[in-house]
Amino acid sequence: MSSELSRRSVFRAIGLGATAVAVPSLISACGDGTSGGGVGNAGTEQAAWPTYTAAKVPTPDLPGDGNDVQNGYTKYPSEVGNATSGKPGDGSVVKAVVITYGTPPGPKETNKFLQAVNEALGIDLQLTVVPDADYQAKMATLMAGDDLPDIMNIGGGYILPREADFVASKCADLSEFLSGDAVKAYPNLANIPTRAWKDMGRVKGRIMGVPVERPAPGNIFFANREMWKGAGVDEAAFTSGSWTSSDLLTAAKALTKDKKYALGASKSGNFGLGVHAPAWGAPNLWKNDGTSFVSYFATPEFKQAVAFMRDLYAAGVYYPDALTVSQVDAKTQFAGQITGSLTDGFGAYSSMIPAAKGAYTVAPALPYVGGSAGGKLFAARSVFGYTVLKKAAPDRIKLLLRVLDFLAAPFGTKEYELIHYGVEGAHFTRDAAGNPVQTDLWKGGENKTNLPITYLCDAPQVLFYPGVSPDAIALMHAFEKKTAPNLVRNPAYGLVSDTASKSEAAIRKTITDVLNAVVMGRSSLDDWDAAVKRYKADGGDKIGEEYAKEYAASK
Repeated sequence: MSSELSRRSVFRAIGLGATAVAVPSLISACGDGTSGGGVGNAGTEQAAWPTYTAAKVPTPDLPGDGNDVQNGYTKYPSEVGNATSGKPGDGSVVKAVVITYGTPPGPKETNKFLQAVNEALGIDLQLTVVPDADYQAKMATLMAGDDLPDIMNIGGGYILPREADFVASKCADLSEFLSGDAVKAYPNLANIPTRAWKDMGRVKGRIMGVPVERPAPGNIFFANREMWKGAGVDEAAFTSGSWTSSDLLTAAKALTKDKKYALGASKSGNFGLGVHAPAWGAPNLWKNDGTSFVSYFATPEFKQAVAFMRDLYAAGVYYPDALTVSQVDAKTQFAGQITGSLTDGFGAYSSMIPAAKGAYTVAPALPYVGGSAGGKLFAARSVFGYTVLKKAAPDRIKLLLRVLDFLAAPFGTKEYELIHYGVEGAHFTRDAAGNPVQTDLWKGGENKTNLPITYLCDAPQVLFYPGVSPDAIALMHAFEKKTAPNLVRNPAYGLVSDTASKSEAAIRKTITDVLNAVVMGRSSLDDWDAAVKRYKADGGDKIGEEYAKEYAASK
């Protein structure tokens, strides 16, 4: 992440300033034994997971399966009720920090969305937003200090240095408030499925956060269907998965011309690794062979994927500045049809559709087949991230949990409507069918992208996108149904490793740097083999051993 961007420009906040901290490392904060000498769960008394209690939701038009396939709604519910009673807050200031994929929100004095949220929550929310491109570095700096905000989301798929140590030493233990039936005091948090809590995991046997739930599919190859059709890719490739790595390479070469590129990519996307690795049959980060955990870096299938990505790069089909472009800019390039595809998470579909403005079809392509064990899709961790709270008195913790409970109100409620669509009349109106229609104020920046409160906590997601045709919603529902049998899960989700907490961020960056160099032709595949050996020796094997121990203890 860029360290040149000034601290002031990154921590542009509505109300929370950034305290200067000189050392962007958590070693001084968490490496002094204050966390109790380990963050693992093996050998601990483990808090019971929150008792799942399903909320009443509108009957879906496209029913899900309660696990890998979401409920789909082709129209907005005709009746919208309340999921909470009264305001959760007491008028006090609540400081929070969260990742953003947009631009900083306007000040609360002029921001009608923030004003409405504050009024409904009964608090003075002072939100610091940290840009995606700088998230790891800036969060490490923040976490190393002592002036912590009340609410912090750890998310975006990143691994933060000594993350679990930080959570164990500086964040509130929420077990007594959320474990077992205690969660029923917060009914919307009780509606978060158990898989999300498990994929978040415990730390030292304790429940330390609240998960922000996400659907089952992981990274997806989103394609501009018309551009790929023009390059010879039949629609069946997207809807039935009847294409191979050779088909992809051939079509990508044909598509790339006149300053247009087949494959969009970004700094955080590593040349679409999240799509290419499972397409070649690699395990999802870790492989559990029954007795040990093996990193996907060390598998032959992963190396095959790297070799294919190298072929794609050599063919010139990636956007040229793939390692310096942010994911936000990569989305802009895809929307402008400069690139014909983009690897992104499942939820990105909701913003890609309106960004296309009807000029092309955004198609979630089923995985291509890259090898004998290929054609797979990684299952996502069931969470975007998780939200932790600064240590505080029990009454303060209960207030903050009530705030998160409000944010987690399910689809089909007034609370959800406010958090996701804003204020009726200001941020949305309704069409003849009752569906929310975004106003210019929302489109112009006063929205949940620029005020990313849904990353602090959110309802279990459903397939419904205002302004998106029922056909597009049905397309994603069908995609989920078709990919569900071939999802590759990560057996390490929810497990804790002391070594991973202390060193995985650093050793993963080292091997990822080599991976990028190999893809770009600056290093050889022999260099990759050497990098894998170094990764294993520097802690990769130790992490695998600790995960195996944790996995056995979690059964």
